[in-house]
Amino acid sequence: MADRGRRAMPVGNRLCNDKEVERCQKLHRDRLRNMHSTAHDPRITTLDNSTPASMQMPHLQLKQKKAQLEEERFAQIELENRILLEKMSKIMRQDPGDARSAHGGHHTEQF
Repeated sequence: MADRGRRAMPVGNRLCNDKEVERCQKLHRDRLRNMHSTAHDPRITTLDNSTPASMQMPHLQLKQKKAQLEEERFAQIELENRILLEKMSKIMRQDPGDARSAHGGHHTEQF
């Protein structure tokens, strides 16, 4: 059972502590289940935990801003990939005799 950060609490018996935590959690769940509304209308006796109608609206489910940001990110990646590919193809097309060393741009001797 997860102790949720209660390690610092000294207990005499781990099993007794686990049983007490389980009892407290059961009481909490029962209280949540039997919770009543604080509405002023006496006909409303239970809390409405159903999904709000606004969550069924399609424009709230599409998440268009997230899709737009994702599309922009993919476009940026495609652009960078294309630039890298062009650089690689330019390197591959170079004549091996034209290759420059990393030391000041001097020609290197072939093996």
